Amino acid sequence: MKTDSDAQTTVSKTYFVVTRDNRRTSDRNFTNEEDAKREAQYWIGICRNYDPSSKVSIVKTSKPRKIR
Repeated sequence: MKTDSDAQTTVSKTYFVVTRDNRRTSDRNFTNEEDAKREAQYWIGICRNYDPSSKVSIVKTSKPRKIR
């Protein structure tokens, strides 16, 4: 019988990744959502001028390497 003291607590770190059309915009992983929002706004500005149909988004993940 397991007790609370026997259970291992795993804390996975949360990252934010900026994507454009479901593809990463860079290799950077943001630990702060505000930084990711700033990066996303940068890409939104570029896409607005050159590719308005692109979708820029922020993905919250604990496994940022899985996002390509």
